Amino acid sequence: MFEDSELMLKVAFYSALLVGCGWYLGKGNGIKTGAGRAIDHLCENGYLRHKKKNGEIELIKLNGEIE
Repeated sequence: MFEDSELMLKVAFYSALLVGCGWYLGKGNGIKTGAGRAIDHLCENGYLRHKKKNGEIELIKLNGEIE
């Protein structure tokens, strides 16, 4: 009986560890993807001044300087 509960605790611990590592490593990728999509959406709908050059989007500051 004691061995079963010890095994169950180990499985729960390592499962939580794997889920935590996946969340931590995937969090940054999700933020970058979301930010990129938000900027693309704002450019497409005319909320940001931009210029396309070789398939890349260059943002234009309010005073006309290219970033």
